[in-house]
Amino acid sequence: MITPRATRLVRSAGLGAFRQALVSLACDGDPLAARDRLVIVPTRAAAAHLLRAIENRRAAAAGAVLLPDFVIPAELPQRFADRIAEVPAAVDPARREVLMGVACRRAIDQGAAPPFRLRPGLLAEILRFYDQLRRNRKDVDTFERIALGVLEPGAESDRGAERLVRQTRFLAAAFRELERHAAELGWVDEHAMRSRAIASPAPRPWRHVIVAVGDRVRDPHGLFAADWDLLARVPGLDRLDIVVTDLALAGSFHERVHDLLPGIEEVRVEAPLAPSPRLRVPPATPGPAPGYTGGRAALQAQPLCWTARDREEEVAGFARWSREAIRTGEVTALDRMALVVRQPLPYVYLAREVLRSAGLALQTFDALPLAGEPYAAAIDLVCSLVSGNFARVSAVALLRSPHFRFFADGEPLRAASIAALDRALSAAGYLGELDALERIAAGWDEAPSTRGTATRAVPAATVLLAIGRELTPLRSPAPIGQALAVLLGFLTRHENLPGPDDPLRTRQLRARAAVLGLLTSLRDAHAELDPAPAEFDQAAALVRRWIESHTFAPRSGDTGVHLVDAESARFGDFDCVQLAGLVDGEWPERPRRNVFYSGAILRDLGWPAESERLDGARAAFADLLGLPSAQLALSTFTLEDDGVVAGSTLLDEIERIGFDRVEASPAIPRIFEYEALGLEPVRIGALSDARQADARRRIDMREVDPSRYRGATSGHTATAYSLSALERYQDCPFKFFAADVLRIEETPGDETSLSPRARGRFIHEVFQRFFEAWDARAAVAGGGSTITPGRFDDARALFGEVAGEMLARLPEADAWLERTRLFGSAISIGIVDLVLGIEAARPVDVRERWLEYRMEGEFALSGSDGRLVPLKGVADRIDLLEGNRLRVIDYKSGYAPDPKRALQVPVYALCAQERLSARDGSSWEVAEAAYVAFSGKRALVPVVRAGAADRDAVLGAARGRLLDVLDGVGRGEFPPRPHEPRICSYCAYASVCRKDYVGDE
Repeated sequence: MITPRATRLVRSAGLGAFRQALVSLACDGDPLAARDRLVIVPTRAAAAHLLRAIENRRAAAAGAVLLPDFVIPAELPQRFADRIAEVPAAVDPARREVLMGVACRRAIDQGAAPPFRLRPGLLAEILRFYDQLRRNRKDVDTFERIALGVLEPGAESDRGAERLVRQTRFLAAAFRELERHAAELGWVDEHAMRSRAIASPAPRPWRHVIVAVGDRVRDPHGLFAADWDLLARVPGLDRLDIVVTDLALAGSFHERVHDLLPGIEEVRVEAPLAPSPRLRVPPATPGPAPGYTGGRAALQAQPLCWTARDREEEVAGFARWSREAIRTGEVTALDRMALVVRQPLPYVYLAREVLRSAGLALQTFDALPLAGEPYAAAIDLVCSLVSGNFARVSAVALLRSPHFRFFADGEPLRAASIAALDRALSAAGYLGELDALERIAAGWDEAPSTRGTATRAVPAATVLLAIGRELTPLRSPAPIGQALAVLLGFLTRHENLPGPDDPLRTRQLRARAAVLGLLTSLRDAHAELDPAPAEFDQAAALVRRWIESHTFAPRSGDTGVHLVDAESARFGDFDCVQLAGLVDGEWPERPRRNVFYSGAILRDLGWPAESERLDGARAAFADLLGLPSAQLALSTFTLEDDGVVAGSTLLDEIERIGFDRVEASPAIPRIFEYEALGLEPVRIGALSDARQADARRRIDMREVDPSRYRGATSGHTATAYSLSALERYQDCPFKFFAADVLRIEETPGDETSLSPRARGRFIHEVFQRFFEAWDARAAVAGGGSTITPGRFDDARALFGEVAGEMLARLPEADAWLERTRLFGSAISIGIVDLVLGIEAARPVDVRERWLEYRMEGEFALSGSDGRLVPLKGVADRIDLLEGNRLRVIDYKSGYAPDPKRALQVPVYALCAQERLSARDGSSWEVAEAAYVAFSGKRALVPVVRAGAADRDAVLGAARGRLLDVLDGVGRGEFPPRPHEPRICSYCAYASVCRKDYVGDE
């Protein structure tokens, strides 16, 4: 039975009268009547703005008033059902989605197979499509009849139509299974709530409903056909008021509201006509712009819309206007200004920092994505670790996360141990798998080194192994409910909650509660309804999708400028407004595509036509142009993610309305921190006390010699200098400073095999063991250790034996790769053939061979000035030849250095010459010094050539370069001065280098 009610269409001339009507209706009549009054608004932010308007009226009237209930359209069925006795609680959305999956699988089992693979992400789309059908007042039978009526006639000759027929039958079968199982379980969803609210009179019904939204056809936050039906038929409702502006009512909505609510009475809000705001336009540019080709009229035209480079510059322009408006008295308080955007993101993040830098407070009521909260990222770390099979990068990221707390031997895991584990796993070529990690860690235990990186990594490796064993069940298919139970257990056991004094504690705890609540709902739903096993990646995708689909409302201040979305802005009262982000695709928004059917079929099922949606967007935009009481500004931008974007087509409405204009001042005041510090004269008064002190110190430093801040420090001395470090100074002094003075360790790379450093150590060790074995065999057999062409095959066979033993220690994949590098393939020569070929092509008698020989001590380096140089290093190979001659060979797994800049080979030769002369009491001669490079076009790169007449000059030049480097280190000269700029592209210390600034000067 439909009870009689008064239904009115309350029309207003603009948004000012619209708000006045809402406030009057919300506070109308007996104060106690507000307890049974419901106000339907588009968003929670709209409710907050309307509540402020009611509070302002109450303050002006100096009286108390009871507030009505505010509700968004999605909550409307629940609110009516709440007042009906004996109605069970609404079903959990997670359970509905899980049941949808079960229904889809049962429909397939019954023979209604879909023409697509049923993926987890599609379940949410199928459920959304079902809800949209029901909201459009289309049941399953009606849906199947309409869709098949359109598709079946062409299915025999059209493969696409035939697929859509199978899809329709599958969806209809799945929807029937969903409804049947929901009824068996006694579940009540929003559709059942509407039916029960209409069929069952409430003991205490809602007496008065105020609708402040439009129809879903034109309003993205409006009411569906089922909602209008509910309001028309629900028992006990005495009064229904639909409040609209004239622009929103124009067009099809006027006719449709009379069809939805027959007999509706139209009334008009009696309010004085508010003057139109003035349009704030950019200052006119004198003279033609660059590239101007237009006529005189175009020259005199003034842009009506502000154009910024990007969104950040757009917000900065609003900040300048806000500061100017306060200074000139244009507004009395900052909360009279609003930045209105179509999409709150990313403006809400940009505005916080930009407005803070300008000294402006910000208030916003919009909810943010839950996925943007740091705690949600912690969940993603765990999922990535499991999905990546415990790979190094994801493992180290989890260990370093501040959201978790891990212990090794009862003590909190130290950051140094995590960093050591990162480097050790990178050097070992670890790419994942718990078994591989256990083998690597076992190797560290078998060969401990009290000062090695591996030993420092043991605590972190132990923790990572424990984490891996804890999460190993997730690597095998299991019911999603079990997988989420394991995930929840891990999160709660290892979580690191912020301390009581942490300013972010409240926000993080709220975000944590929201995320864990979602995980718990999904776990319980799957445990109850869906025991089918699934891969963890499916569970991880489910968790990520649910987190991304939920929002989080952080508490914001109640003073400062407003950042408000376009739908909520209609309910706010502002003096000055800037409509921002007026670009194509946002004003109006692009429609969300339906993945199942075309627009023609959807319109028969109740979906709105695109033309009507665009008409509604234009009407809403035209309303917003009259939102402020004083001034309006419009802004757009040209770049989004380095791509050019076009302006909105809605900008054409400005010319049609014809605003009075006010030209902004051409002066650009300094309001941001970077302007106060970066422009002359420097002004630090607006900064905080701590920042003022820091800025004052920097200003005082202007009187100090600027060279001190261009790569110069106090002198650096070391007990011994590594030749590789001194070569690093030659490449770039700052690189030496970062690596050898500050001892900043390089960030390890994620290699697909052995790292370059580990490969270099492997190759050096292989050749060391080969020459040791070769020399030992030659000593037993006699005939010397020279490798001649006739002994090449024997040497290669011995190398194969030695290398085979070492390759057996590597993982299988790395062993195959290193074997190819050593012995070659059909398209490349192997390293062994390269080295042995060089030896056989230049056979000389070797009396003794020093392999991996350590040089450490003070050396004169054949100098007559008495200067001793403390050096340390390891020479790859020094051959002692007949006639007191020596040869130095250095292996390079990459390219050989430029002989004119090389230090290692010639300096090792000088050190060996000095050490041998002291040992034997006779002079030794450097016969040759060369690099053997395994990359590049030249395999043998001599620095000191055999028999060359300029030998002493080359060695003397190397000594001079070495002394120059030591002098620079001693003076503390470490400027960012790369020998070749290309090394900056892969330098490990780019993040701490000031090369960009020095280069600009």
